[in-house]
Amino acid sequence: MRIAHVIPGLDPATGGPPAVLFRMAAAQAALGHEVLIFGKRKPERHQVVVDFYNQVRGIDAVEIIELDEPASKVSDLLSTEMPRTLKARGPFDVVHMHAVWEGSLVRVASWCRREGVPYVIRPAGMLDVWSLQRRRLKKRLALALVHGRMLAGAGAIQALNAHERDTVAMLGYKTPIEVIPNGVFLDEIERPVEPGLFRASQPSLGERPYVLFLSRLHYKKGLDILAEAWTRVAPDFPDHSLVVAGPREDDSIDGLKRRVDDAGLAETLVIPGEVYGDAKTSAFKGARCFVLPSRQEGFSVAITEALALGTPVVVSRDCHFPEVTEVGAGIETSLDPADVAEALARTLADADLRRTAGEAGATLVRERFTWPRIAEQTIRLYERLVS
Repeated sequence: MRIAHVIPGLDPATGGPPAVLFRMAAAQAALGHEVLIFGKRKPERHQVVVDFYNQVRGIDAVEIIELDEPASKVSDLLSTEMPRTLKARGPFDVVHMHAVWEGSLVRVASWCRREGVPYVIRPAGMLDVWSLQRRRLKKRLALALVHGRMLAGAGAIQALNAHERDTVAMLGYKTPIEVIPNGVFLDEIERPVEPGLFRASQPSLGERPYVLFLSRLHYKKGLDILAEAWTRVAPDFPDHSLVVAGPREDDSIDGLKRRVDDAGLAETLVIPGEVYGDAKTSAFKGARCFVLPSRQEGFSVAITEALALGTPVVVSRDCHFPEVTEVGAGIETSLDPADVAEALARTLADADLRRTAGEAGATLVRERFTWPRIAEQTIRLYERLVS
């Protein structure tokens, strides 16, 4: 089968989608399929993109076609470069698109309908209730005028969890919705890394135990909630640090830093910036627990990686990862900072809880959330659409 994946941005600083896509594509190629990725990138970030996807096992079997990022949203909507490039590199049995609110995807969907190529859309949380409430009028208008036809004409919509399936269904499109989650490559997770690699890169951390937040530094991720929770927890655990890692996307990290500074806890905060590869694995392995009080998630790769590495998690219910509670891999909380603080305190104070939660999370991922298993699910979906 010949598969084209289309993603608006290849830059890892755009968050989870590129990381997910590269691994999905590599897993599909390992099953014997011909897989190409089409995406845009800023010219000055080319080497960052190359270094990022070169870390993915099996990605050398996938062809990656980089297009220059357009000057504006309007030029992106009007440009025919993406469908022209697809046509030139075709034919394809199926096209899998990874986003919603992008003009280039509208153009690709239109081309697919004209050419009779079935396509799948993975919204990755962009049609969640929380996301639709942001710039609500603009998004409702976009659905009515442009993106609704793209969704209605798809062969299938890939939901990452049951919650996303149900919320997308509420929009009223008759497009079939298939639940296929994200995953991990176990050999990426299990490969040996230099002991203390991450800790050695952060001299201010020293030998202090730490709580790890690793995600995009954005308001949606609940950094304000985490800041308030940490000011409640840290006085009871004075020898612990909070590590907040990830690419900066707005000024939320500045607000977190101010709140922690104002509480007199500046020395407990470590902000290492973007962390990838072995350093990221080392950061997960060295953490007492992983925390993500996010206001909305489709299917968090960071949570999955933490679980796979045996790190207990404290995550909001809005991460839509109920398996955490089902198997006892950590604690789900509300978005109330007091609730998050209580869960962090319980986890940090109880070594037995951390051990059993870590074991349960590692087993969960190995049984249900690996890329080879998920790639097989996507191929079965494609085969149904093609037939």
